[in-house]
Amino acid sequence: MNIQLHKNARTTPAIRLELQSQPESVSDRELAEAYHLNRHTVAKWRQREGVEDASHRPQRLHATLSAAQERWWWRCVRPSRCPLDDLLAVTREFTPRSRALAWTAVCAATACLTSRR
Repeated sequence: MNIQLHKNARTTPAIRLELQSQPESVSDRELAEAYHLNRHTVAKWRQREGVEDASHRPQRLHATLSAAQERWWWRCVRPSRCPLDDLLAVTREFTPRSRALAWTAVCAATACLTSRR
């Protein structure tokens, strides 16, 4: 059985299952002392349904375009029909780093924009 844990994980699926199977009469603090864990870690695993690590990636992209950026996108970028990866590569090569990072957010937000039209 191949178990992939988060690199900073202090618990294994077996320990997590043991934490979840403890009766509610046993406090999180007592379990934390017994397993040498933080009580918040114990509380987290007792509340979860499963014993697998949750994804640490964002589930939603929190990037939006301003009205000016949206107009620019529809006027300049969309007619070129260039893939966003190509636009991002060109931007990273020919603009300062701070601008390239901002452009990354703009490119990401265009995915939402294209799905609207």
